[in-house]
Amino acid sequence: MTVKHNLMKLFPLLLAGGLLIGIISNIVAPINVKESCLVVIISVILWYLWPYFKVKTNQLSQKTVTWCIGIGIILIFIIQLIVLRYLPATIYHDPFRVLYQAEHLSQGQHVWSSSTYFWRYPNNVPLAFLLSQWLKLTTFIHLSTNTALHILSIVLLDGFILIALSTIRKISRRNSEALAILTFFIVSPFAYTYYLQVFYSDLPILICLMLCFAILERWTSLSKKSKTLNGLLLFGLILIGQLIKPNLIVFVVAIIILMFYLLLNNRKTLVKYLLPLSIILLGFVATISVKTAIDQTVDFSNNTKYELPTTNWIWMSYNPKGNGTYVGADIKKMTQLPTKAARQSYNEKEIPNRIKSLGVTGVVERWVVKVGVLLNVGHIQRSYTGGYIEATATYQKYQSQLSLLGSLIMRVGFIFIYGLAFMECLSLIIKKHYAINPTRDLAILLAVGYLAFHALVWEAESRYGQPILPLLLFINASLIPEKQTDLTLSKPRSRTFLLSGTLLIAVLVFAVWSKPLLSSKKMLVAGQRSQLSLQYKAKPTWISKNTTISQTVVLNHAATKLSISAPQKTHLYAQLVSIDDHRSYALIHKGSTLILHQKLASGKYKIVLTNKSTNQQKVELVSTQKFKLTPHPLVINQQHFKYRSLIYDFSYHV
Repeated sequence: MTVKHNLMKLFPLLLAGGLLIGIISNIVAPINVKESCLVVIISVILWYLWPYFKVKTNQLSQKTVTWCIGIGIILIFIIQLIVLRYLPATIYHDPFRVLYQAEHLSQGQHVWSSSTYFWRYPNNVPLAFLLSQWLKLTTFIHLSTNTALHILSIVLLDGFILIALSTIRKISRRNSEALAILTFFIVSPFAYTYYLQVFYSDLPILICLMLCFAILERWTSLSKKSKTLNGLLLFGLILIGQLIKPNLIVFVVAIIILMFYLLLNNRKTLVKYLLPLSIILLGFVATISVKTAIDQTVDFSNNTKYELPTTNWIWMSYNPKGNGTYVGADIKKMTQLPTKAARQSYNEKEIPNRIKSLGVTGVVERWVVKVGVLLNVGHIQRSYTGGYIEATATYQKYQSQLSLLGSLIMRVGFIFIYGLAFMECLSLIIKKHYAINPTRDLAILLAVGYLAFHALVWEAESRYGQPILPLLLFINASLIPEKQTDLTLSKPRSRTFLLSGTLLIAVLVFAVWSKPLLSSKKMLVAGQRSQLSLQYKAKPTWISKNTTISQTVVLNHAATKLSISAPQKTHLYAQLVSIDDHRSYALIHKGSTLILHQKLASGKYKIVLTNKSTNQQKVELVSTQKFKLTPHPLVINQQHFKYRSLIYDFSYHV
C-alpha cells in the first residue's frame, strides 16, 4: 500500500519540476537583465510580505472580505469599460478569422471559400459555429458585433474571476489567498488586455475548467436534484470545452489514472466520484457526434488539399532550428505537399530524423525549453492584438513604460502563483503518508498532463499554458496549511537571510548593468491589422480605373512610418494627406506593402489610393458584416462603407 501511495507522489514531483522551470522562465525571459532584476526584486518583496499579509487578512471578517471582493469586481468592471472605450485593440490572426466566419454563419451564409484557413485548421469550425449562435441572438436585439463580443468577453472573464474567488474561499476557508488573487486580477493586465479585447478559445476553457473542479469539489455534499443539474452542467462544459479546445483530451488520461489509483487504494472514494467522472468521460465521447453534426449544419467539408495532419505539430516542435514553437518555414513546407496523406507520410519519415538530429541531450533540453515557453507570461497580454486602433495621447505618452509595467506584473503574479503551488507540491512529496484528495489529485494530474502533452508531443506557446492557471488556483486553495498566528514561524532567520541576499544581489546587478531597461522597439500609433491573410489565399478586391479609395486616420502621437498592405505587382497611386495642413506624401510600393517613411505630427490624416491605370487593379480590403474595424469608414468614390477598411499601421521606434 505504501508503494502505491508513493507512486502517486510522482505527479506532484513532476508538477513541481515544471513549475520551477516556469518560475525561472518568467525571471529570465524576455531576455533583459534589468527586467529580470526587477522581477526578482518585486518577487522577493512579495514573498517577504506574504506571511504578514496572511496574518492580517485572515483576521478579517467574512463580511469584510465579501465587501472587498464586491468592490474589487466593480473596480475591474469599470476599468474594463474604460479600456474598451478608449483603447480598443485591432484583432488579427486566428481570432479574427473565426469571428469573420461566425458573422457569415450568423447571417446564414455557409461559405467556406473566403480563405483556406478552416480547411487547414478544421478544429476551429465548432468555435465559429458557437460564436455565430451568440451573434444571432445579439443581432436579434440589434446589437453590433463589437458590442456583442465585448459583452461575451466581460461575462466570461468576470465570471471566471468570480468563480475562481468563490471556489478559493470555499475550499481554503481562508481570506489571504482569495484577497491576494483578487489583487492580482485588479492590478495586472490579465483582466484588461488579451482576455478582454480578443474572443478566442482560451478564455472559455479557463471558465470551463474552473467550473468543472468547483462542481467536483462539492459533489459529495449535493442533493440528488442538485447532482442532476450539476451533472448536466458538467456534461455541457466538457462537451463545449473539447469542441473548442481539443487538447482538453488530456483530461481523459488524468481521469483514467485517478480512477485506476482509487480502484487499487480507495474504492469507497471511487464510488463517490464515479458518477461525475463518468459524466465527464461521456462528454468527451459525445463530442465526436456533435462535431459531425456541426459540420453538417454549417455545410463544412474537410479539404485534404489544405489540411495538416496531427503529426505536423510533432514534427514542427522538434525542429532543430526552433525552440518548440510555431515555425513558419515548416508550415510552408507542408503546404507545398499536395495532400494530407502526403504530409502525413513525410512527417512519419522525418520525425525520427529530427529526434535523432537533436540527440538525447537535445531532446531533453527541448522539453525543458517548451515547458518554459508554455509557462511564460511575459507577452501573453499582447496575444492576437496588433496594438490599439487609435490609442489616446495620454496612453501613448507612456506606452512603452506601461507595456513594461504590465509585463512585469504578469510575470511576478504568475511566479507567485507558481511558487505557492511549487511549495504545496513539495509538502505532498515530503509527507510520509500521501493523503488522497480526489479533486486536488485530479487537478495535479491534469496540470501534469498539459505540461507533458506540450513538452513531449505538441508545439508550445504561452497561451497553451494558460489552462493550468485555474488548476493551480484550485491546488493552492486545496493545500493551504493550518492557520498560523506567529509571524516568527513564517519568517525564520534563514528565510530572511536568503531573501535579503537575493534582493541585494538583484539590486546591485540592476545598478551596475549598463544596457537600458527600455530597449528600442516598434510602437504602434494607429492601425487596423485585421485580415484573412494572403497565406490563406484570401481574395483581393478588384477596383476599376479612376477609382479612389480613402480612409481617415487620427494620430494621437507623432509617427515616423506608415505601412499599408497591398498585393504585389498592383499599380496604385498611394498618398497620405494631412487634413490639418493639406500636405500630401507619396508612398512607395515594396513587395506586398505600400510604405512611407516620414515624420508625421499628431493630427488627422487621410490615406488615399487611386487606380490611375487603364486596367483593373487589386487592393487588399477587409469587409465584415457588422464588426466595426475602425472609427472611420472606408470611402470608395464618395460612397461610405462602415464595415470595411484598409490594412495599415502608423508606427515609430523608441
